[in-house]
Amino acid sequence: MATKKGVLGNGTEVWILHGAVPTLTKMNCITELALGDDSQAEVDNTCLEETEVRTNDYGLSTPGEGSFKINTDPKNATHITLLDLADKKELVGIYVGWSDGTTAPTVATGAVDLPEDRTWSWCTAILRKNSVVIGLDALNNHTVPFKRQSKVTDEFKVQP
Repeated sequence: MATKKGVLGNGTEVWILHGAVPTLTKMNCITELALGDDSQAEVDNTCLEETEVRTNDYGLSTPGEGSFKINTDPKNATHITLLDLADKKELVGIYVGWSDGTTAPTVATGAVDLPEDRTWSWCTAILRKNSVVIGLDALNNHTVPFKRQSKVTDEFKVQP
């Protein structure tokens, strides 16, 4: 019997932390999410007497850019919330619950509590709004880009 390897994307859930009074909104029907890759500054530490190869160390990380994709549905209140936050270029917390669990996060006094029975990836980001994409035989959709303001933190599920 083959053993299951990895975690499927199907069943992944996404929450956005937003607002002056922190509100945690579960996003409904995100069709794609990319958290983006960071880049590393390189600090040259080559000595003048070196004649063949430059050497360097890594400096600070620059957080990457990512995006949400939605098949935009005006009846889906979470789509409208996401587009409104993006239009205002809001700073939000993005909390991604992997499909290896089902427990939802909670928020109290502005802090998000992530249950240990599923894997989480989270970061902060500034959202930006793009125009709708309309095509033949396709659902109207938005790709909502964001610029992360932190690294992506992964908290892996506690194994029994």
